[in-house]
Amino acid sequence: MSLAPIASFDELSVGQRFDFGTLEMTRDEILDFGRRFDPQPFHVDEAAAEEGPFGGLIASGLHTLSASFATMIRTGVLAKVSMGGAGMEIAWPAPVRPGDTLHVTGVVEELTPSRSKPDRGVAKLRFTAHRVADGAKVLDVLGTVILRR
Repeated sequence: MSLAPIASFDELSVGQRFDFGTLEMTRDEILDFGRRFDPQPFHVDEAAAEEGPFGGLIASGLHTLSASFATMIRTGVLAKVSMGGAGMEIAWPAPVRPGDTLHVTGVVEELTPSRSKPDRGVAKLRFTAHRVADGAKVLDVLGTVILRR
């Protein structure tokens, strides 16, 4: 998905919404990510996952976060202005299973021009991912990012 890149922090407004598109969480990617970065049984072992708390294989929340973030970054919407992140609050309200397609969106929640560095501002952006099949929210992130003015 291609969005027009933002050229300045000042182009944003509180309440502004973005549609970053969709991504599919595949079984192979879930297993690979789990083995490499979050080797809990319900992320890496299908038999053990069946007996686990989720009744089957699920994606690591870190994988869901990373894949959703990559989907947003690939749009290029912040490519000209991003100066990096300063923190985030994350929730995973529902599990992601192999084959789930996720829809990633964002909304500007807060904008604060920097008083000490007038070439930048701080934005609080909420990124969410919903499972397309049933609309369940699977990721909720409030990110604090530094953006060029």
